[in-house]
Amino acid sequence: MVVAAAPAPCPNPWFPMEEGLSLTYRAGRSSELVLATKDVAPAADGTVKATLAVSLKGRSGQTDLTCDSEGVRTGLGGLEGTLLSASGMDVQVVNAEGAAVPAPSVMVLGGTWKNSLSVKLQPPARKGGLRPIIATTFDKEATVVGEEEVTVAAGTFKALKIKNITTARASRPGSEGRSMESFMWFAPDVGIVKLTTDGETNLELLKVDRPNAKVKPAAIQGGAKKKAVKPTKS
Repeated sequence: MVVAAAPAPCPNPWFPMEEGLSLTYRAGRSSELVLATKDVAPAADGTVKATLAVSLKGRSGQTDLTCDSEGVRTGLGGLEGTLLSASGMDVQVVNAEGAAVPAPSVMVLGGTWKNSLSVKLQPPARKGGLRPIIATTFDKEATVVGEEEVTVAAGTFKALKIKNITTARASRPGSEGRSMESFMWFAPDVGIVKLTTDGETNLELLKVDRPNAKVKPAAIQGGAKKKAVKPTKS
């Protein structure tokens, strides 16, 4: 009996780390979120590192990306930390466990994974305003519950549907948390295409921009151009 080999962990099709890839989303009712990948650097051991630039509501920031056997991780502790940073909050990651997106072998029907993020949040500085520090922990359990076509502004995609149960609680022992259910759709070679909470769309893919393909040499495009033949005088 031949056992099929597990798919290589990198590149991860569910979180493509492609140089110049830019994904534009509608976040909330009208805000625009842009995620752009740059400085992609594959390593000899099969891992890949890159930088993810984030732009939201006129604010911008960036974080490190790492793809390894566990999946894709961000320097800000997952997608939640990355979005919090772009919102204008000062984010200090106290502890982060688990991948933002797991390895391809987990992204199958019935696949499950967990991640946890503990942060200290501080609102933007305002003249005369207070800047309290809020310590919060987010625990998330995710399950692949199906495969379906999903239509968003950027088009129709065949995607995996992920059910998330996220519990937010104060970062102190014994504190009670509040849980929330959400759904995400991931398309291969694109990543997240949609996120909903309580039936309301929180994130929707508007467009996908990839670098222009390299121009092929004339010989490959259709052969070298023929030289014009000058008419001879009679």
